[in-house]
Amino acid sequence: MIHAIAKELKISNYTLFAQKDDGTLVAANTLSGAIIHIHQEPFLSLVQKYMSLEKDTIIEYNESDEIHKHFYQQGVFVDADVDEYEMTLYGYEQHIVRDTTLNLTLIPTRQCNFRCTYCYEDFQNKHMTDDVYENLLLYIENSLEKKLHPKVVIGLFGGEPFLFFDKVYNFLKKAKEICERFDIPFSAGATTNFALVTHERFDKLIEVNCKSFQVTIDGLANTHDIRRPLVGGGPTFDAIISNLLYARKTFYDFEISLRTNFDAEVVASAEEFYSFIKQNFDDNRFIISYLNTQKWGGANDDKIEALEGENINEAKNKIREIVSKMSLIDNTKNMFSIPFHNLCYASKPNMFIVDCDGILLKCTLLLDDDINKVGKLKEGGVFEIEHKKHAPWVLRYNGLNEKCKDCNILPICFGKPCPLDKVRGMKLHCDQGSLQKDVYDILKNY
Repeated sequence: MIHAIAKELKISNYTLFAQKDDGTLVAANTLSGAIIHIHQEPFLSLVQKYMSLEKDTIIEYNESDEIHKHFYQQGVFVDADVDEYEMTLYGYEQHIVRDTTLNLTLIPTRQCNFRCTYCYEDFQNKHMTDDVYENLLLYIENSLEKKLHPKVVIGLFGGEPFLFFDKVYNFLKKAKEICERFDIPFSAGATTNFALVTHERFDKLIEVNCKSFQVTIDGLANTHDIRRPLVGGGPTFDAIISNLLYARKTFYDFEISLRTNFDAEVVASAEEFYSFIKQNFDDNRFIISYLNTQKWGGANDDKIEALEGENINEAKNKIREIVSKMSLIDNTKNMFSIPFHNLCYASKPNMFIVDCDGILLKCTLLLDDDINKVGKLKEGGVFEIEHKKHAPWVLRYNGLNEKCKDCNILPICFGKPCPLDKVRGMKLHCDQGSLQKDVYDILKNY
């Protein structure tokens, strides 16, 4: 008689367990992106037993056991002989290195109609020329003719990209037409203050597949207008909200990330602010994101009252709890559902920022730093890349720390979210304990 060999499993090194205040257990896996809630007995007791097991303890697979079956399918349990570090390297290779999406971020202008108190930019009167727009269109067309890319994604940054709306719109329209001619998916998005996205303009942007927006609102008018005033002074909150309310009234398919840069004063009124968001933007097309106000190296750094240390985590947790209580969509949850989602865009080989003058960059925080200039757009739609300068931005394997191999959140950060230190010749490092604590705090509010 032939006996079947029992399948041996173990709890994945990338599995995290957390208990919510209501007693619910959450099992998540940072490589598969799975997030599972366990609400009732006998499953709660079973999962608690698994949580107490030592690392690499063998679990004999029982296909008739609901927990075994579901956890194995979702990657919470894995085969005992699998090399998970190797699988993470493989995942990075598949999702990042071999991703051939053409991802271009345009800077139509370095100028802005706002003067945010924490902004690091110097607002030069530089604007993208017609020649740069035309050569970019040629580059897209040439690339698609050679079948180099399965899709094209355009981002808009600045300055405020919609200061020159007609030029941006005409470029997006032509780029979309080129992609349609080659039967290639085309999408676009913008980091914008949204004050200039009038009702008519929003309709036109949707028409050219510009459907993703990041819009910053720093609390209600009393805090926002102080931090994000117009050039020369003046409020901006009402104009932004009016344009956002129009977007919500439409039936278009879009996503708007409502971002808040928080300091102590913004956090103090967070309950009132997110109540306002709940009342006006309780719609799955609007998602919430938030980041502590930081000193990015701009002229106003000395004037910024930024939170520090544990105060940052306390503030994040307060906002998470409020957002979760109000059942708003929290963008930080993408940390789990999309492995490698938190890797910096500059790490991607096919991602370039195209400055006003056609210089190719990797990072939006170092617009005029020479180490950020990795090539240029030339006549005829040709990218001339300086590979020696580009390589440090995108090569990652040799930058991983030894402790990364056993870290349970490696698929989230892959060593360190920002590649800038590596480009500057510094050894990559991370505050592992702080990042892990942040991850568990997110799970507890999921």
